[in-house]
Amino acid sequence: MIEFFLALSSVFNVLLVWYIVQLIRRFLSFQDDLDDFSVRLEEYSEHVNIVSSLERFYGDETLGNLLRHSKSLVEECQKFQSIIKQEEEYAEEED
Repeated sequence: MIEFFLALSSVFNVLLVWYIVQLIRRFLSFQDDLDDFSVRLEEYSEHVNIVSSLERFYGDETLGNLLRHSKSLVEECQKFQSIIKQEEEYAEEED
């Protein structure tokens, strides 16, 4: 009877380790995608800033609003990234 529980426990532990590895891979993939998105968003914000400062579009309300909105999106993305990095540092400290 004890052999059955030992085998069942071993199988359960192997499945649990496999599941944790899969979760970590997904998390790291998500973090890489978020980093790429943040870089693209910052590039977009810089591009809108350049366009809005052109003499032809200087003072345009629509571009000004678009610039403010893109800057706010960049800030939100950076906040989210800092939360993820804090969680990583906390997990590393526990190890």
